[in-house]
Amino acid sequence: MGLARRRLKGVASSVARYFTFLNPNHLTMGGLVLSLLVPVVALLTRNPLVPMVVAVVAFLLDSLDGSVARLRGTVSSCGAFLDSLADRVSDASIVLALYLLGCDALLTYVVAILSLVVSYARARAESLGVSGLSDVGIMTREFRCMYIVAVFAVLYMFGVYVANVALAVLATGLLVTVLQRAVFIAKVLSCKLR
Repeated sequence: MGLARRRLKGVASSVARYFTFLNPNHLTMGGLVLSLLVPVVALLTRNPLVPMVVAVVAFLLDSLDGSVARLRGTVSSCGAFLDSLADRVSDASIVLALYLLGCDALLTYVVAILSLVVSYARARAESLGVSGLSDVGIMTREFRCMYIVAVFAVLYMFGVYVANVALAVLATGLLVTVLQRAVFIAKVLSCKLR
């Protein structure tokens, strides 16, 4: 997983060179606005491919903001906070679109909650001085985003039942990731249960 993640980051850095004229915070906000439009587009079109395309563009903008900030030398705590906050809202909004397109309410709720917990575990651990969590777990954010986009395609091609199965697999992967991160954090912090 770590190698694939590094390759994705390498691709993002290569593409980001063409966007250094943009403010990275504008890219973050553009991705957030687009992700908030995903459920609206889902309701208006009822065609999973249209919100899927909007979600892909939102995820692309989100993947570029950090790379652009590094290339411009404008990395800041404020930008990192804004990006993290926008990521959480974006994740929930895009999963909401799957519910609006007919996916199971409980499954979409569980996926949204577990996505937030995976990210919270990393953020809280980092605030305690634990690093190295970005590669821990089978469902890091990059893979989670790609998987969610794939669920839209599955919904379009195979219908709600198969999309619900894909969401159940995602929920399982997210739960495993939460456990993997909890174990990693517990080891680093030398947590004892007694």
